[in-house]
Amino acid sequence: MEGMAVQALAPGELMAVLAEIERQSRVSALTLPQVTVTEEVWEGLAYSIAGVHVVSAMSEIREMLPYPVQLTHVPGAQPWMNGLANVRGNLLPVIDLQVYLGGKHVVPEKRARMLIVRMRGLECGLLVSAVLGMRHFPEERRLSNARMKGALGHYVFDAFSVEGEVWPIFSFSALTADPAFRSAAR
Repeated sequence: MEGMAVQALAPGELMAVLAEIERQSRVSALTLPQVTVTEEVWEGLAYSIAGVHVVSAMSEIREMLPYPVQLTHVPGAQPWMNGLANVRGNLLPVIDLQVYLGGKHVVPEKRARMLIVRMRGLECGLLVSAVLGMRHFPEERRLSNARMKGALGHYVFDAFSVEGEVWPIFSFSALTADPAFRSAAR
């Protein structure tokens, strides 16, 4: 039909042209490669909390920043509340996740990062000792109801098992819902 002069067609002729186009499309579709069903993949950010490697859903992390250079101390706050940081003109509470979970302070070094989360009306920066990068896990490798002992166990409900390695899923949603976490005052 390329290169043909455009002419007015009678309704019957127009329907015949459209039927021919449909027939050719169906014939062409038979030679297309078959679509294979891909496995469902879960995406997360891997990081370290007190030497334990965990992952959190990418949908729970808003942003990742370097360890904040300047923090303003908040008098009367819990020891895990490091202070307030000015992030692009917004004051953001900064919490040392390791201290909150009963560990030692995150050392402000090159690998340390602040993960920004915004959930349940709370926006805060969570300090972690190292970020290991994004991880992609096949959903079929999920271990439902995987539990951990200790303080981490309060926020880990599932894990992924890949090549003999288990990756606990740390839930920021569960963390930000915890009344103890939401109460930073002593």
